[in-house]
Amino acid sequence: MIDPRVASGLRDLPPAVMIPRERMLAAFRRVFAGFGFVPIETPHIERMEVLTGKGAGSDEVLRQIFEVTNKGGKPGELALRFDLTVPLARFVAKHIDELGTPFKRYAIGSVFRGERPAKGRFREFVQCDFDTIGTTSAVADAETAQVIHAALVAAGVPEFTITLNHRKILDGFLASQGLGALSGQVLRALDKLSKIGREAVLGELERAIDVGGPGLTADQARQVLAFVETGRGGAEVLESARATLGSNPAAAEGLAALQTVLDLLDAAGVPRTRLAIDLGLARGLDYYTGIVLETTVQGWEKFGSVASGGRYDDLASLFTTRRLPGVGASIGLDRLLALMDEAGWLGSSAATAPVLVAQFPGTDPAIPVRLAARLRAAGIGAEVFPDPIPLGKQLGYGSSRGHRLAVIVGPDEQANQVFNLRNLTTRQEDKGLAWSVLEDSVQSALEASKHQGAGL
Repeated sequence: MIDPRVASGLRDLPPAVMIPRERMLAAFRRVFAGFGFVPIETPHIERMEVLTGKGAGSDEVLRQIFEVTNKGGKPGELALRFDLTVPLARFVAKHIDELGTPFKRYAIGSVFRGERPAKGRFREFVQCDFDTIGTTSAVADAETAQVIHAALVAAGVPEFTITLNHRKILDGFLASQGLGALSGQVLRALDKLSKIGREAVLGELERAIDVGGPGLTADQARQVLAFVETGRGGAEVLESARATLGSNPAAAEGLAALQTVLDLLDAAGVPRTRLAIDLGLARGLDYYTGIVLETTVQGWEKFGSVASGGRYDDLASLFTTRRLPGVGASIGLDRLLALMDEAGWLGSSAATAPVLVAQFPGTDPAIPVRLAARLRAAGIGAEVFPDPIPLGKQLGYGSSRGHRLAVIVGPDEQANQVFNLRNLTTRQEDKGLAWSVLEDSVQSALEASKHQGAGL
């Protein structure tokens, strides 16, 4: 017999995982649509040259690409997408004339990376991306953070921090230290600070070698780390940075842009307590050119960022000579779900319908079928138990799967055209309710059960 286990880094998802996952996805879609983003979909498989073009991703990400070999095809022609942003750049380059600008899209789908599996890290995982293409407006930059805030609130994440920076601040600092030629390597090393620690990053900085050039000296590496380690906090960080970097044109532009984003987020009502500045935040992908952001859940930073992104004004140049600036972010659905599950924030329901309609032994099966159809027509999910087994076993089924209520019609109730309504959490039961008040009675009971922490 074949061992039914899945390959390393991949997962089967049972109902207990899929139900909260689908609920979270529905919340994200409502938020994205509420801000005017429209859905698109691109293939899981792209041509390798699309995914590996100059600037598409860092060397570390590109090393994790899953190659796909078509039967009869040549190795190296096709690959599984590693994110949804590079396919977006290809998509807009192909369709922008018919789409127009600004174009605001969201896409939700699986991406694939051949990295070492770890807690909250999988080889196949779902990203929830949203992007605005065709504008350099700070309003679009700020809206990216605003959407993340709204989406995580809608998903029920209690406390989180959206950390922001601007690539030009780092570029300006490195230029002021004579390190502009090594900016790519330095930024990729800084991106690992929270993952591998200070000493390991120092080592990487000193080994950062540009083509034909040296790495950083020990003093330069320490200066870089000192800058980023003192550049964390609130808006006061920007004031301090202006005093030391204000004469550098790139840094001054980045500082002003970041201040504008903070002001716009204030206008949008995003609490400052949910925002932070980190002048060392770089993001590992080469295509970011402006604002960058990462989001962590307070107390669960070990899971890493659950939402990240930034501005990428030159990404579409891989596919077109037309300049198509963009900004966007991705919410890591599976990492967020793994975090919330470990934190105990998901609940344990395995039911998608809140009401179980029992099939009482000796009762005409058309009765529960008819009553369930009425509930669904009223917008209330209802599942009919398929077999007339003992009632206790049916109610046990409902309780174990997270149904909140059970509608029960026995032979006596059928004769009198009434039903009993049981709360499966408290076991309280209202008896002899007329069929004519079925929808109102169930709806009222569902509303009351919400205050009892019953689940769905």
